[in-house]
Amino acid sequence: MSQPTKREFSTASHSTTLSEGITGALSFDPLSSASSSASEDSSDDQQDEPIPFPPSVTSAILRKALSLHSVVSPSSSFAERMNRARARAADVASEYRMIGIGSCGTVFEIPGTELALKKGSNIQSMWNDFNLTNTVHNALNETREILQNAFPGRTIPKTPQCLEFLLPDSKDFWEETLSKLPASHREVGAAFVVDRIRPLPEQTRNALISRFFDEGDDLQQKAKMDPANKHCLVRIYLGERESDTQAESFHDSLQNFPLRLNMIEQIKLNKFCLAKEMAMSLAVLHWKAQIDAMDVEFVFGSAAETPPYRRKAYTAATNSDGFSKPREVRIPDKVNFKHRSTHVWVLDFDKATHIELTPSEVEKKLVPAFLGNDPYYPRPDVDERLWKSFSKAYLTASQIILADKQERRASVMSLPKLFLDKVSDMIKEHEDWNPEEHIVFG
Repeated sequence: MSQPTKREFSTASHSTTLSEGITGALSFDPLSSASSSASEDSSDDQQDEPIPFPPSVTSAILRKALSLHSVVSPSSSFAERMNRARARAADVASEYRMIGIGSCGTVFEIPGTELALKKGSNIQSMWNDFNLTNTVHNALNETREILQNAFPGRTIPKTPQCLEFLLPDSKDFWEETLSKLPASHREVGAAFVVDRIRPLPEQTRNALISRFFDEGDDLQQKAKMDPANKHCLVRIYLGERESDTQAESFHDSLQNFPLRLNMIEQIKLNKFCLAKEMAMSLAVLHWKAQIDAMDVEFVFGSAAETPPYRRKAYTAATNSDGFSKPREVRIPDKVNFKHRSTHVWVLDFDKATHIELTPSEVEKKLVPAFLGNDPYYPRPDVDERLWKSFSKAYLTASQIILADKQERRASVMSLPKLFLDKVSDMIKEHEDWNPEEHIVFG
């Protein structure tokens, strides 16, 4: 059996806008020369000494790098490195490096490709994650145009596409793959191949370190040189400002870096644009994909672009117990590499469950999932104006989605407002409410 199909790469330039154009500030003049020699995608982990960021420009770099109106064209050096990596991978049994750990599995890069391998021991959780990830991927793609027409200048976050699902008895796959995994991960399990969400570019990572890491004892310089900090996905926390304790402690890792609301305000990112785009995507999850969005994540990350004609993602048939029995899935991926750009991504669906369009499901599933998650979403007790902006966008997007489904029942059309009212009431009237006591896992 052949390895998961590798994508072809080209050096074609392409421009994007909004969330799809959040860039690594590669065109920011004071530091543009530094980016051209970045070696983050080379075969080894050696790096040139990072150029220190003057304090006066770090906020400007981050504001440009994470702006919802940035445009990026790839450097030829990046495309060339990816082509070299692809050629090496065809000839050498490259090791799959670990790039992330989730609640149901560990994620590894597939060298020379824009793909990753997620591997876990719980077959059913992995199967749920595979199918719901593709369900959301399809839902976002199917509603993207109508929502962007209704919200000019806005885009909605993306979700990666899962391409192959492998079972423990996928013998030929495991015989070829296990030896490439780190020694501590060479046990057979369930796995799936998925689009890789790449880390933020080097300049953006260095600016985050310069702006938010402790300045003493050369810690910033060490953090910039630490290979582990290459794997940087930034969590977008619109529902939390740093507490006194959090503010006094210093950051020492860029993995799952928490960009809280006060930090977003400090670097003057447009928090209202972020809130609206997050609201639009949550409306898609609730009313198009019909899932509760339990424990999902919203992050800044980058990836190679894929063309709009890419095939619809595979999802299994459903029955009264959920998705049908896990089975091996092989869908070859023929997508060409276009360019690298940065987006808001929504991911991790292993704990999410399907919902019915009823008031009971809103109260028992949607509200606890919203309040029990990490603080990605705006909250009325943290920033009332931001909550109102989020709520307005969520209601508008929800009505558009339900109307597009030709849903005309008043009882269903009223559910989005019921959800927001329940969330707001719970926050205002029950400050000591413990969401964990109300969480329902499927």
